[in-house]
Amino acid sequence: VCAYLRSTGSVDPNARSMVSGAKNAGIKYVDGYIFPCYKCGNGKQQVEDAVNNLRITGRGRPEGMEGMAYREKSNSTSGAMIGMLWLDIEGSQYWSSSHSDNLAFIKDMTSGCQSAGISCGFYTSASQWGPITGDSSEFGSYQLWYAHYDGNPSFSDFSPFGGWTKPAMKQYKGDATMCSSGVDVNFY
Repeated sequence: VCAYLRSTGSVDPNARSMVSGAKNAGIKYVDGYIFPCYKCGNGKQQVEDAVNNLRITGRGRPEGMEGMAYREKSNSTSGAMIGMLWLDIEGSQYWSSSHSDNLAFIKDMTSGCQSAGISCGFYTSASQWGPITGDSSEFGSYQLWYAHYDGNPSFSDFSPFGGWTKPAMKQYKGDATMCSSGVDVNFY
């Protein structure tokens, strides 16, 4: 569920109801993601705003996901519950041409995850990560959700990049229709 909009530099006002709706529909594992707005500045605040908007409790990821650590933080009994906040790092046109400036902004976002008490990971691909970060390996200890639209629900295509040696999830199909809604299809 999108929690922050790059185009407006603000939280998605529908995020909480989308997370609640997914849970009410019986979807067991619901995560959130943030399209950061580099030009808006303050990556830490963007993450904290997204988390506060959702009132994340930090629970809900499947058993067996190596390295997945969640800190419970409940801001409200009416809050939406997600398992992970994914930082969407793609679209070099939305970022600085300076790798070091981009890395500082990304580090600021991970600091926001820590201060908000939520685990975060990265949604990206080698073709996006490289131009934005210079293929930095600084965040290789975080979980990776990578995109490769090959229609293959497996990690057999994965090649290490950015310090990641194995992925947690793969988005392998985009623009699918399920229950009359447009969705991207993932494997984990």
